[in-house]
Amino acid sequence: MSRLIGQNFGRYQILELLGEGGMATVYKAYDTRLEREVAIKVIRRDAFPPEDMEMLLKRFERESKSLGRLSHPNIVGVIDYGEYEGAPYLVMVYLPGGTLKEKLGRPIPWRDAVQMALPIAQALEYVHDLNIINRDVKPSNVLLTEKGQPMLTDFGLVKIFGAQEKESTHLTSSGTGLGTPDYMAPEQWTGEATPQSDLYSLGVVLYEMITGHRPYTADTPAGVLLKQATESLPLPKSYIPDLPQDVESVVLKALAKEPAHRYPNMHVFVNELQNLLDGKSVSASTTGTKQLREQMTGKVDKKRATADLQTGSPKKSFATLIVIGVIGVIGLLVAGGAYMILNGNISVAPEPTATQQILPSPTVTNIPPTEAIATSTSAPTDTPAPTEDINPVEIKDNRNVTMRLIPAGEFTMGSDDTGDVGSRPAHTVYVDAFYIDKFEVTNEMYDACVYAVECRKPARLGTATRETYFGNDVYKNFPVIYIDWKMANAYCEWRGARLPTEAEWEKAARGTDGRLYPWGNDKADCGFGNIAGCVGDTTDVSQHEKGQSVYGIYGMAGNVWEWTNSLFDYYPYDPTDGREDPDSLDDRIARGGSWHSGSNAGNVRVDTRLKLPQASTLAYVGVRCAVSVTK
Repeated sequence: MSRLIGQNFGRYQILELLGEGGMATVYKAYDTRLEREVAIKVIRRDAFPPEDMEMLLKRFERESKSLGRLSHPNIVGVIDYGEYEGAPYLVMVYLPGGTLKEKLGRPIPWRDAVQMALPIAQALEYVHDLNIINRDVKPSNVLLTEKGQPMLTDFGLVKIFGAQEKESTHLTSSGTGLGTPDYMAPEQWTGEATPQSDLYSLGVVLYEMITGHRPYTADTPAGVLLKQATESLPLPKSYIPDLPQDVESVVLKALAKEPAHRYPNMHVFVNELQNLLDGKSVSASTTGTKQLREQMTGKVDKKRATADLQTGSPKKSFATLIVIGVIGVIGLLVAGGAYMILNGNISVAPEPTATQQILPSPTVTNIPPTEAIATSTSAPTDTPAPTEDINPVEIKDNRNVTMRLIPAGEFTMGSDDTGDVGSRPAHTVYVDAFYIDKFEVTNEMYDACVYAVECRKPARLGTATRETYFGNDVYKNFPVIYIDWKMANAYCEWRGARLPTEAEWEKAARGTDGRLYPWGNDKADCGFGNIAGCVGDTTDVSQHEKGQSVYGIYGMAGNVWEWTNSLFDYYPYDPTDGREDPDSLDDRIARGGSWHSGSNAGNVRVDTRLKLPQASTLAYVGVRCAVSVTK
């Protein structure tokens, strides 16, 4: 479409490309009659099969007519409509301030974010009163004036209900009217968009402005849908600890999974945003934070039908919508409709991608380190608590996996009293600060990577005593097994993390006081961990609370051995001697012991090392990941 630059669309001279979406390309142009710059949105005929063009042209025509009758200070107005060489186009006001999307990527002060969201909420309030649903509220569809005033654009996905419901249903039947996955309300996956769907999408935009993160992101539309269904949304205060509770409550209510739990209409939401700015009480707070969080995460009784707020008719539960939505998304993918879901909207700016940020998000849990330390009847004294580090003690990465901080500093690695010459001598090692998984990687966590086509399935799907294991919901919180070193490494990389070195692993398990086991010096037994002679197979990764390390990490003795990045070499440990070479094919070290470690409880000591060929896939070897702390 670059060939159009320099051409004349009647009175409009095309100057430059502004952006390109799935359905249209947007140009900056010059109106020779009124002598001003404008934006021209041209439908991309080449992007669609010829048999779809009639439907698409009707949709484009509908957009022009819908926008042409809208008059609101925060809606981009349509100036003209025409056709050039069989390609229809819209002429709109040109706004030089770019898009809201270009302003995102890091947190915006909540007051500034609310002030940006309020005019868009008012624009949506206006169109809802005209029985129009935008259905594609997102940052790239919020344009900015020279002074930074937000303006809502792109009504190419509107659903005009009431008298025109039949036509609207026809135009969305192909899947082109679903919206943009990262900003879609759960019910939109089944085509059941309502004004509350726009409210949810604006809630996502507000959440992203405040926290710097989108609530749910994935590499595919189906991945976003599954995350909405199965993962708890990280609370805004986990990113911004000093965020006022009222602000978080308003965001949570807007992002409730069930439409009936959101604000009843945009008018109420506008008043709520204004109350935040004015320092007045908000209605969301009266619901109660606990109930709001239950509604937001979907942890409510999904077997109970929810009554529609306006009609009282029973509504499909969110769980039902997800089942329908998954079937629908799979059907669209099989039919080649995934392109339409991702790109079936007209946009003034290029479409946002679903690229994951790979570093852990600063989701501060604010758990005092001393409260997280496991107690023991004979724990060594004077154990330093990691209270001096300025980093949060606990975070969730962008795959929603909990990780714990291991502060920088020295510790004693290895032992002189062990019969294993590979663990001798005891020596002092310094490690930089890092985060490590609080729990061993579970079947459910690893399966998400398999689903994303970034990981291979385990070599075996059962266990030593179970016919089914991986993929069986009964064992979703049990450690993944039968993965070799490369598979473990690939999983951690998918998380934006890495395998820990064995020095990092031992410090996370041992602390700085030379203890023999993560919990202290008490001899290992079944109350502390899943060691040999207890169960005879894997157990839930969160089962042994009493066996936590000094840093609040579970399962570092027993259950499964855990791959590290380190190649086997003798002590003293030296990270610069080549043993951390990620490309070497030599044997690697696993740590932590397992349920299969034999009758000797010493095999689950913090200094015990297991030398394994990288291609080993065993019923008692799993993984946990680490990530460095950015200095």
